[in-house]
Amino acid sequence: MNVVDEAFLPMHELVPELIPQLPDLLDEDAGVRTRITGYDVITPVELDIVVRADGTVELGGAPPLYHLATSTLPVLHSVRLLAIRADAS
Repeated sequence: MNVVDEAFLPMHELVPELIPQLPDLLDEDAGVRTRITGYDVITPVELDIVVRADGTVELGGAPPLYHLATSTLPVLHSVRLLAIRADAS
């Protein structure tokens, strides 16, 4: 059975971990409240792609694991996260 390398998280687990929980910032004395309604982030990611015998594909991802200058640098992919609060009104 093919599985994603243990150094990587399955993408369905990794992506929610990259989305921060952003509470409202409230200064009652000043009468000010700040609410983040969304964000857009592009980040590098290493991918582990596993094709199983039945043809299904599982993607694993991790932040870049190595930061060493070598003659053959790793291929990094980009993931774009666009998150908008459901209650962004």
